[in-house]
Amino acid sequence: MRMAGAALLVPTALAADGFDGTYEYGYCSGEADAVALRIEGETVAYYETPCTLTDPVAQDAPEGAVQYTLTCDYGSGPSPETVVLSFDADGNLVMRTGDLEDSFVSCD
Repeated sequence: MRMAGAALLVPTALAADGFDGTYEYGYCSGEADAVALRIEGETVAYYETPCTLTDPVAQDAPEGAVQYTLTCDYGSGPSPETVVLSFDADGNLVMRTGDLEDSFVSCD
Protein backbone atom coordinates (compact mmCIF):
# COMPACT_ATOMS: atom_id res chain seq x y z
CA MET A 1 0.00 0.00 0.00
CA ARG A 2 2.85 2.38 0.73
CA MET A 3 4.37 1.77 -2.69
CA ALA A 4 1.12 2.80 -4.38
CA GLY A 5 1.09 6.04 -2.40
CA ALA A 6 4.69 6.75 -3.34
CA ALA A 7 3.95 6.12 -7.00
CA LEU A 8 1.15 8.67 -6.89
CA LEU A 9 3.55 11.31 -5.59
CA VAL A 10 5.98 11.01 -8.50
CA PRO A 11 3.86 12.83 -11.13
CA THR A 12 3.17 15.66 -8.70
CA ALA A 13 6.88 16.07 -8.00
CA LEU A 14 7.57 16.20 -11.74
CA ALA A 15 4.93 18.81 -12.53
CA ALA A 16 6.17 21.67 -14.67
CA ASP A 17 6.30 23.97 -11.63
CA GLY A 18 10.10 23.79 -11.66
CA PHE A 19 10.03 25.36 -15.11
CA ASP A 20 7.44 28.06 -14.33
CA GLY A 21 8.39 31.41 -15.78
CA THR A 22 8.47 33.78 -18.71
CA TYR A 23 11.12 33.11 -21.33
CA GLU A 24 12.41 34.76 -24.48
CA TYR A 25 15.06 34.00 -27.09
CA GLY A 26 18.33 35.93 -26.57
CA TYR A 27 17.09 38.80 -24.37
CA CYS A 28 13.96 40.06 -22.60
CA SER A 29 12.36 43.06 -24.31
CA GLY A 30 9.90 43.81 -21.51
CA GLU A 31 7.00 43.68 -23.97
CA ALA A 32 4.36 41.19 -22.76
CA ASP A 33 3.12 40.62 -26.33
CA ALA A 34 6.56 39.56 -27.57
CA VAL A 35 7.17 36.77 -25.05
CA ALA A 36 8.23 33.54 -26.71
CA LEU A 37 7.27 31.13 -23.94
CA ARG A 38 5.30 31.33 -20.70
CA ILE A 39 4.96 28.30 -18.40
CA GLU A 40 2.59 28.22 -15.42
CA GLY A 41 2.21 24.69 -14.07
CA GLU A 42 0.78 22.58 -16.88
CA THR A 43 -0.33 25.65 -18.84
CA VAL A 44 1.99 26.88 -21.57
CA ALA A 45 1.71 29.76 -24.01
CA TYR A 46 4.13 29.45 -26.93
CA TYR A 47 3.86 32.75 -28.82
CA GLU A 48 0.35 33.07 -27.38
CA THR A 49 -0.65 29.61 -28.68
CA PRO A 50 -2.40 27.69 -25.87
CA CYS A 51 -0.61 24.50 -24.88
CA THR A 52 -0.47 22.04 -21.99
CA LEU A 53 2.29 19.90 -20.54
CA THR A 54 1.28 16.39 -19.44
CA ASP A 55 2.79 12.96 -18.78
CA PRO A 56 6.01 14.07 -17.00
CA VAL A 57 8.87 11.56 -17.01
CA ALA A 58 12.21 12.35 -15.34
CA GLN A 59 15.24 11.91 -17.62
CA ASP A 60 18.70 10.67 -16.66
CA ALA A 61 20.47 13.40 -18.62
CA PRO A 62 20.84 16.24 -18.45
CA GLU A 63 20.35 16.50 -14.71
CA GLY A 64 16.89 17.79 -13.82
CA ALA A 65 15.46 17.19 -17.31
CA VAL A 66 11.83 16.16 -17.65
CA GLN A 67 10.12 14.76 -20.75
CA TYR A 68 6.52 15.90 -21.36
CA THR A 69 3.78 15.60 -23.91
CA LEU A 70 3.30 19.18 -25.14
CA THR A 71 -0.11 19.58 -26.74
CA CYS A 72 -0.75 22.85 -28.57
CA ASP A 73 -3.78 24.03 -30.52
CA TYR A 74 -2.62 26.02 -33.54
CA GLY A 75 -6.22 26.44 -34.70
CA SER A 76 -6.71 23.05 -36.32
CA GLY A 77 -7.14 21.06 -33.10
CA PRO A 78 -4.73 19.63 -30.55
CA SER A 79 -1.30 18.73 -31.84
CA PRO A 80 0.76 16.66 -29.33
CA GLU A 81 4.53 16.24 -29.47
CA THR A 82 7.19 15.02 -27.08
CA VAL A 83 9.46 17.66 -25.55
CA VAL A 84 12.22 17.58 -22.95
CA LEU A 85 12.69 20.61 -20.70
CA SER A 86 15.89 21.29 -18.77
CA PHE A 87 18.18 24.11 -17.71
CA ASP A 88 21.68 24.57 -19.12
CA ALA A 89 24.78 25.59 -17.13
CA ASP A 90 23.90 29.29 -17.61
CA GLY A 91 20.38 28.81 -16.21
CA ASN A 92 18.69 29.10 -19.61
CA LEU A 93 15.64 26.93 -20.26
CA VAL A 94 16.30 24.36 -22.97
CA MET A 95 13.40 22.79 -24.87
CA ARG A 96 14.30 19.80 -27.05
CA THR A 97 11.87 18.38 -29.59
CA GLY A 98 13.31 15.47 -31.54
CA ASP A 99 16.60 16.73 -33.01
CA LEU A 100 15.68 20.42 -32.53
CA GLU A 101 16.74 22.36 -29.45
CA ASP A 102 15.72 25.88 -28.43
CA SER A 103 17.25 27.89 -25.61
CA PHE A 104 15.37 30.63 -23.75
CA VAL A 105 16.53 33.20 -21.19
CA SER A 106 14.36 33.79 -18.13
CA CYS A 107 12.54 37.13 -18.09
CA ASP A 108 11.35 36.82 -14.48
